[in-house]
Amino acid sequence: MMQNLSLAKKIEKYIAQGKEFTLQELYTEFGEDYKKHSIRARVYESNKVIRTGRGSYILAGIDIEAVIEEVDTKEHIFRLVDAKLKYDMIFLDIPYSLAGQRGGNRALVDYETISEDEFKSIIIEVEKLLKNEDSQVFFMIAGGKTSIKGAKRYINMFSHTGLKLVNQGSYTKLTKDGKVCNMGAYKLPKELIFSYSKSGKERFSEMTGMSMDYSYQRPPLPRAGGYRTQKPLILLQSLIKRATLAGEAILDLFAGSGVTLDAGLSLGRKVHGLEISSDAIINHVLPRLQRYTRNEPKGLLATTQTSLYDFM
Repeated sequence: MMQNLSLAKKIEKYIAQGKEFTLQELYTEFGEDYKKHSIRARVYESNKVIRTGRGSYILAGIDIEAVIEEVDTKEHIFRLVDAKLKYDMIFLDIPYSLAGQRGGNRALVDYETISEDEFKSIIIEVEKLLKNEDSQVFFMIAGGKTSIKGAKRYINMFSHTGLKLVNQGSYTKLTKDGKVCNMGAYKLPKELIFSYSKSGKERFSEMTGMSMDYSYQRPPLPRAGGYRTQKPLILLQSLIKRATLAGEAILDLFAGSGVTLDAGLSLGRKVHGLEISSDAIINHVLPRLQRYTRNEPKGLLATTQTSLYDFM
């Protein structure tokens, strides 16, 4: 039956199991009828094949909807730009360094942070990854009194891009009883949410014109098995509904707990996450996303290699 198919279709049919394969396997399978350079060219031309290592590939097709990579975003973002990837929405919840995390006897940060200059370099590249003029970038940062001065310096880095402010709002952390979370005698301050696009406008959606001020129950803390900077799933679902449609692509440059990827998959979006911590990926991201694979390994791709991401 395969003899009437084109070489490209034969290759896709051969590797449709979703497993990783090598060029050598294809040479062995099709070498009697086709030259190596023809086989190689069909692989490179395919919009469904992802490179996972030198000479190794996987067929993405419609079954892979999520990619999570263990990489340093500060370095890897340039590879995304070079690959000419484009996204309908980009989420930025960076590991920032602010006074409110260090003041008094607090030491709330036990991970490597992103400086203001590093953030500037990142968002200059972020602008190049947006699919169109109305594609949005969402940026979250602490808004407390001791943090706001430093937060404004991060926010001001957007002035070095062509991105314009679309909307702004906040996220208030609540207890399971619906009260504002506190730290000692003080209520936890709101986190600020900003959205930007090249046009300064947002796409029309079911949530256009609605407030971007949200109050949701805070996710579990690390001592209860949670992730320190995790956001509520419903918060990310709300932002995704504002900016994207089903089938569109979302990038989270600092995936952390994987909640953005979880929210995107729950709404039928394709998601791509970068995360530097293998612990976060193994203990938080992959367990969270595994239920979407329906026990099929082709549903989720985790890689530490540079990929083509053509399925995006």
